[in-house]
Amino acid sequence: MVDRSRLFAVSFALALGAGLAGPSSGHEVTSNGVTVAHPWARATPGGATVGAAYMEIKTADGTVDRLIGAKSDIAGRVEVHTHIMDGDIMKMRRVDAIELAAGQSKVFSPGGDHVMLFDLKQPLKEGDLVKLTLTFEKAGAIDVEGTVEPVAANGPHGFDSQPTSGAEKSGGEEIGAKKGSKDKSPHGSH
Repeated sequence: MVDRSRLFAVSFALALGAGLAGPSSGHEVTSNGVTVAHPWARATPGGATVGAAYMEIKTADGTVDRLIGAKSDIAGRVEVHTHIMDGDIMKMRRVDAIELAAGQSKVFSPGGDHVMLFDLKQPLKEGDLVKLTLTFEKAGAIDVEGTVEPVAANGPHGFDSQPTSGAEKSGGEEIGAKKGSKDKSPHGSH
């Protein structure tokens, strides 16, 4: 089995050495006060025509925006979805927009907000990259490229959940802990 954290560290170091990644992170794209960090998707089993993508979206202080759409060349249709409670049942629903408050972080993760990829043109295979264009009301289009993780993954690069800037908490711990790691920082043990 491939040690994904070591593979990531080597890839990141090579990207830095080649000048392809900035000093802050190789997994973030920022435009007009909106940052998309750690985009990823789950691999799809053979024959599946639907997939999902996840990420963290952060806004700069003083920047308010809305995610109003998404597209990808790998899918016939792309929608932004959320989960809502209907009585005792959690249901997935398409939404027209996701509100992004100033200086805040919005986490897209399994069981929460996410980007649905319908009518996949090919299966999402672990280790591949998936390109998405996210459209924001004010920031405009932001192109991101995410990794395709295992079918049952809950986060990218071996994380137990979506890595975040630390602005959001879940169960009293930072989201984004590495599997088997005591360090809860998503950036502490790449």
